[in-house]
Parts: sequence; structure tokens; C-alpha cells
Amino acid sequence: MKLLLKIVVALVLVVAVLVGVVFFYLDSGIKQAVETYGPQYTKSSVELANVNLSPLSGKGSLKGLVVGNPQGFQTKNAFSLGEITIALDTDTVTADPIVIESLRIIAPAITFEQGKSGSNLQQLQKNVAASTGAGAAAGGGDEQNAETGPGRKLIIRQLVISGGQIHYSNPLLGGNTVDVPLPDMTLNGIGEKSNGATGAEVVEQLIQAINRSSLAAIKDAGALKQVGEQVEQRLQEGKGKLEESLEGFKGLLGK
Repeated sequence: MKLLLKIVVALVLVVAVLVGVVFFYLDSGIKQAVETYGPQYTKSSVELANVNLSPLSGKGSLKGLVVGNPQGFQTKNAFSLGEITIALDTDTVTADPIVIESLRIIAPAITFEQGKSGSNLQQLQKNVAASTGAGAAAGGGDEQNAETGPGRKLIIRQLVISGGQIHYSNPLLGGNTVDVPLPDMTLNGIGEKSNGATGAEVVEQLIQAINRSSLAAIKDAGALKQVGEQVEQRLQEGKGKLEESLEGFKGLLGK
């Protein structure tokens, strides 16, 4: 369960920051802004295939958003997001906080790579937190200048994550992955109680909201069995290490 929380929190924190970039640079080249400023926050590559956003209606979508891994990890990407759809309260475009009525993350592919000193998502989250000022709550990172845009607060009235996959990797798998579905979830009212959420507050509220959500699908014993079979196939030459390889997934599946 704790690993699942970390995975979803890292995903949404990165998406929230990049959405902040989108709306701050609404009057200029959004794709260029995301690919220019995104790497400054994540300390990794950020690519965006297509943007379709109407400033008048506040509705739009981002397609083909790919966030690379920080240095030191074997797998290529941390997140590959099929589509993000956004519905914004247009009256708040220049306000603080920005109010997002609906944010849907569709078909995210999330790679969770366990390294010697932590996971790729932990490192990515630390990078974003340090860059946005969220790291101050954890005792690190510089305060984000209010003029840079993504440091502005957000209210997300409804967040939906659907059709996701988690790709798990550790050093024993040599850069290969095993896969498990990410349960669909809906979170409401992020940042509402505090009149907008900073990066640190988004993390805190996400953890609380996800804890209240039903995550029965990820606890399914059948999913654990399926993962075990995949790992066993990839570790045919070292079956004695199977239990060690599964430890990360036991935590992820709440076992």
C-alpha cells in the first residue's frame, strides 16, 4: 500500500506541476514551454507530442506526455501518459489559486524502478519538490519564485486516473520489468480546504485521499500470483532470488 501511495503521489505531483506550466504559458507555445521548463523541475527529459487547449472554454488535452528517468536508473522513462484532459475555471487563469474543475489522467504507464538508494519515482518527486518549494516542508529545496508560474497554488476539484499500468523493475531484473494494473481511482477536492495547494500540500492531501479510496483491485491475490509468474520467468537462472525480487510488490499489493 505504501508503495502504491508513493507511485500515485509522484505521478500526480509531476502532472500538477506540468499543468501549472501549461496555464502559466497559455499565451505562448505550450509544447515548447512544457519541454523547456518541465526538465528544470523533474531534472529529467520531458516530451509532449500534442496540445489541444482552448483559452476561451478552459478545456483541452495533452497527449503523449513522456517524463524520463533521473540519472542512475536503467529503465528509460518514469511516466508515459496516453492523454491528460483538463477542464479549467477560466476566471482563475490569472488568479492564485488556479481552479481545475476536472483533471483526467488516461492510460498512464508508470515505471517503478527500485535502485540501491531508493526508487526512480522517489528521486523524481524529490527533484520536483526541491524545484517548486515543496521540499521546504521536508527540510530541503529552495522557495519557488512566485513569478515563475508553477509555484502558484492549485485547486483540483476532481482528479481521475484510469486505465493505468505499473511496470516494476529492480536490479535483479537487469532493466526488464514485470507488469501489474494500476487501479482506477477518483479523488475530489484537492486543495479546497486550504484555498489552494502548494506542491507539499498536494502530496499531503493526495496521501490522505488515496488512503480513503478503495484499492481492492491492487490487493487481489490473483494479481500477486501473476506478478510472481512473470518474475519467475525472468529469473529462471536465479530462482533462489525470487522472494527478494517480490518484496517490493508485496508492499505495493498491501500484502
